[in-house]
Amino acid sequence: MEIEIRAKIGNPKKITSSLKKDKNVVFVSEKAEKDVYFKHSTDTDRKLVLRIRKTKNGDTLTFKAKSKGDDTAWPDVDLPLNDAKSLEKILRGSDYEEVVTITKKRATYKTKKEKFEINVDHIQELGWFVEIEGRGTQRERKSVEKKLNETLALYGIAQTDTVRQGYVPLALAKKLVK
Repeated sequence: MEIEIRAKIGNPKKITSSLKKDKNVVFVSEKAEKDVYFKHSTDTDRKLVLRIRKTKNGDTLTFKAKSKGDDTAWPDVDLPLNDAKSLEKILRGSDYEEVVTITKKRATYKTKKEKFEINVDHIQELGWFVEIEGRGTQRERKSVEKKLNETLALYGIAQTDTVRQGYVPLALAKKLVK
């Protein structure tokens, strides 16, 4: 299960500078991503969400089950995707609805010891975020979240600064405000 915590940040340069200086952290990549989220029209509870992630280096289809508790942990599966356009047409023709599209620029880092992924994201229309992700079972969730929060604290992000919603609910809330 993917377990992640994110925080809205005001100064991305401060965090990226700290990450680059940390000997336990390795820079992985920087890229633009366009995520298109779909749900079936009959799935009013969003029990299963499909995401098509488009990048310059290839596309990915992700199946995400309903989050467990707060929007911080959910079972997910990623598969390489050869023809995103055709899949989108099939989904739209099969009663799948686009929930939201999220466009972002992402710098990805990994911690050497814990193998956490740390992303510094600029989300179009939402601003800057830092997101840290680990993996574990539902039983391990609390301990993984504790370690994720401790890691964020090393970079000046307090637990009180975290956002308990994912980018999809944040983007949907922003759409409602407009």
